[in-house]
Amino acid sequence: KGGLTQLSSSFLLTPSGLVKAVNTAVDLIVAHFGTSRDPDVKAKLGNSWVSPNVGHLILKYLCPALHEVLQDGLKAYVLDLIIGQRRCRPWSLAEASTQPGEEAKKSHTRPNHIIV
Repeated sequence: KGGLTQLSSSFLLTPSGLVKAVNTAVDLIVAHFGTSRDPDVKAKLGNSWVSPNVGHLILKYLCPALHEVLQDGLKAYVLDLIIGQRRCRPWSLAEASTQPGEEAKKSHTRPNHIIV
């Protein structure tokens, strides 16, 4: 399991290197889940409390690879109406992509009914 630790930092500076890092991370995660065909076991393999290895694979390989891809494609700065120039960071993109839209905001204000 050399994974991404075998990839040199100069390799990650090329577009093909960035894609290779993501592919390697995904291959490692797919191999982790490929150890069983039983859906119950697969569910346990996806739970980092039961199977800490999945958390390790995601945090050590997939997250850094995706971070590099996002950072490579971001502009250094964006213009902000209030503070002027604002530095772009991959985390800002992740935050913005997880903001609930108008429909989701509306659904949080409605009472939920349970029918048994």
